[in-house]
Amino acid sequence: MEETIKLAETDETEKQEPGRGAEKAAGRKKTLPAGKTADTWKIIRLEKPVDYMGMKIESLDLSGMDDLTLDDMIEIYNLYESLGGTGTVFQESSLLFAKLTAQRLTGIPLEALGKIGAKDAVKLKNRVYRFFFLPV
Repeated sequence: MEETIKLAETDETEKQEPGRGAEKAAGRKKTLPAGKTADTWKIIRLEKPVDYMGMKIESLDLSGMDDLTLDDMIEIYNLYESLGGTGTVFQESSLLFAKLTAQRLTGIPLEALGKIGAKDAVKLKNRVYRFFFLPV
């Protein structure tokens, strides 16, 4: 028998339209298999693994985002700007910012991260954006 962990999950419609779906959201639970946590969304399994200089990259673990500091972010922003990142509004939604953040968290060279497939790259960008701007 598989053990499960239940977590409360909020309903976005409740935030947008008070009262609508509140009863439904209150009773809704998200069930996760044993051994999994709510942070599993921070681990990206690449659909197309990358081989780079003898290193095989099959996943990106972004779970360290919770531990990023102000100094870490300043370094990422400075590097973003020096590599040609434009604009200071929502740079967290760009592919370059996601690439720099993933490099900081995983230690994988930027050149290797540049080889991941387009679909995986957009997934990475969306996960980084989600961490900073969407409730988890």
